[in-house]
Amino acid sequence: MQGRELKWSTLLEKERGYLFGMFEGDGYKIHDKRSRHYQVEFYLNSLKDKKIIRFIVELLKKINLNPNTYQDKRYHCKRIRVYSKELFKIINKNINLLEKSNDFIMGYISGLIDSEGYVNNFKSYILIINTNKKILKNCKDSLSKLKISSRINKRVLNVKDKKSSYRMYISVNFKRLNHLSIKAGKPR
Repeated sequence: MQGRELKWSTLLEKERGYLFGMFEGDGYKIHDKRSRHYQVEFYLNSLKDKKIIRFIVELLKKINLNPNTYQDKRYHCKRIRVYSKELFKIINKNINLLEKSNDFIMGYISGLIDSEGYVNNFKSYILIINTNKKILKNCKDSLSKLKISSRINKRVLNVKDKKSSYRMYISVNFKRLNHLSIKAGKPR
């Protein structure tokens, strides 16, 4: 059975970056050698992230994929799954943002905010939490390139934490840029 042809070029550079950032935060891919299926999945909160889920589905349909959404009964988690060998090969974690365009960087940071982030409008800051300091350092350097200030610090471990994690605070000036983050108030 021949799969659908992926139309990656129909996405704007910022939308491509968004998918990469979202995948970095809440995605995974798996190749089942027995069934020869290549699948890419995104896990999101089914209660809080309804708009984000719709946006990801919209982007996946735009590139000629047929996304399936599943409710995980154990948690408040919605899974978006696509079967695509092409997307499996394209989408990657730990990319070097400094080699990418400004639009891609804006999309990537937007996706990371929507997957791993929190926006506090009352105190005017954006926060991303991740266990991989290298990812956050890459984002910080890329934000500097866009003239957006940010800082990284180590989180204090609490009882539930299994790994050390880091916080990256991003200036609220990010919200004034042409980003795609739904949590930061996407200016569509």
